[in-house]
Amino acid sequence: MGEDSSSTSIDSSSIGFKLLKKHGWKEGTGLGVSGQGRLEPVQAYLKKNKRGLGADKVKKISVGSYEDVPSNGKADKEHMPMTKKEKAVSKRMKKMLREEKQLQEKEFEQAFFREFWPDNV
Repeated sequence: MGEDSSSTSIDSSSIGFKLLKKHGWKEGTGLGVSGQGRLEPVQAYLKKNKRGLGADKVKKISVGSYEDVPSNGKADKEHMPMTKKEKAVSKRMKKMLREEKQLQEKEFEQAFFREFWPDNV
């Protein structure tokens, strides 16, 4: 740890180094009241995806592909592609759910304003 710390030490021209020095830190000592903290800075890396920290990789699932049909040639209802009528129903359901969510958000907002500004609502 002692020899390796020179390769990962903080550059003396960085703002972090200057702030640490300003607050009484001495180079080569750990952070904390009795200097018991870590000696090297934490190594950072750049995340290139928009998933959360610790998230597992996504498994790609193909929906309605021909490989999903059983070998006997008869497809289950859940593996069949949706009909136009089913798509229309699902669109209506999505729209109803979206409108219901917007209504709930509006009611929450009104309750919030009533709580803090009862004279204005």
